[in-house]
Amino acid sequence: MLKYRSGSAGEELELSGGNIRAHIKTAGLYDYEWEVNATTELLGSKIKNFGKKAKKYEITLDFRGNQEERANAAEKLYELSERDIVKMTPGRLIFKDHYLTCYIIGGEIGTSKLKRAVEKTVYVYAPYPFWIREESRSFPPISPDEQQDDARLDYEHDYPYDYTMPYGGDVIWKVDHFAPCEFLMTMFGPAVDPRAVINGHPYQIYTTLDTNEYLQIDSRNNKVIKYLANGIQQDIYDLRAKQESVFDPITPGNISVVWPGDFGFDITLFCERSEPRWKTRSS
Repeated sequence: MLKYRSGSAGEELELSGGNIRAHIKTAGLYDYEWEVNATTELLGSKIKNFGKKAKKYEITLDFRGNQEERANAAEKLYELSERDIVKMTPGRLIFKDHYLTCYIIGGEIGTSKLKRAVEKTVYVYAPYPFWIREESRSFPPISPDEQQDDARLDYEHDYPYDYTMPYGGDVIWKVDHFAPCEFLMTMFGPAVDPRAVINGHPYQIYTTLDTNEYLQIDSRNNKVIKYLANGIQQDIYDLRAKQESVFDPITPGNISVVWPGDFGFDITLFCERSEPRWKTRSS
């Protein structure tokens, strides 16, 4: 299933059903290439690093139905994608359980082989050419009775520093991915200097959160924002713990999550791939 979600309007448009049918097999959604930065050696070359340039996809669409239905479908896609261009807000191309942040930067009308259809090829520009699957989990506050349950405190990893809490939460979160993930962490009030230890790495912000307040640590943009109950946003970047970076990506697998349990928080991991999964996960 292929969809386009407008970044500026928040609306989704189905591109592989109804009055629009995408030629997915010829769209090149699985095509990718790493740029190699290397120096020439006497024998072969020595690789310094790898990088990626922005990528452009060409997706052919058939707008189907009667004349009015074809026109409405084509107009809807144009309006959503053009609004994103005007507002400089990228949309998402959603395929299976992944999405690609992108803009639709052009289109060209062709001749459809189908009756009652109009063919159009759209040009999709991905400035950051990675397919992303989000993995999210909530870690709610733990009541004092639950915190006294010694069965929760069987911390199976041994680290050179004592990062565990005397009482609180101790969870193993299994995430199937192969590379460290950028993340968005949301810590909810009430809380004082909220701190979570993930895979032995502390993530702490020195601030007080009242009820109905929360903060977010955004590793992709190196931001820490506090959201007050009245809707005001505060940049509290300078209140982050600095001994170890709160923006360090999180390594997936069996993720160890330890926190005092007196506040709740959510984590969304952004699992990036050069191509979408060939097989979607079973639920």
